[in-house]
Amino acid sequence: MVRMILYTKIQQNQDPRSGRAYVCAACGTVITYSDAMIRINGMQVHSFLNPAGLRCNFKTFNFCEHVLVHEQLYLEHSWFPGYGWRFLICSGCHQHLGWKYDAVDAAKHPEEFFGVMLDAVQEQAGGH
Repeated sequence: MVRMILYTKIQQNQDPRSGRAYVCAACGTVITYSDAMIRINGMQVHSFLNPAGLRCNFKTFNFCEHVLVHEQLYLEHSWFPGYGWRFLICSGCHQHLGWKYDAVDAAKHPEEFFGVMLDAVQEQAGGH
């Protein structure tokens, strides 16, 4: 049986729900915002090949909402040393959006972040 958990994170110091909204390309559910974009390894946009040889292009964010996060944490094939990953799914239509990364090394910061695939979301016209 596969278990999924609903995940919403709220920061106290800064409202990540400002800036332009990124919505699920399949159903229009709001997933994150431009003000939540963060740099990981000095970049906000990343491009990697997965083990099957498929190119994965994504942006990194410190906040996502209306998403389901797969319960199992995978350590194999992580593109970010010191982090494990979980599948990130739209809570509205269950489309694969990307990954949630969790630090498995106590020295890693941030402790968690999200990698949202560029083709899985659309930047909402008109801003938030």
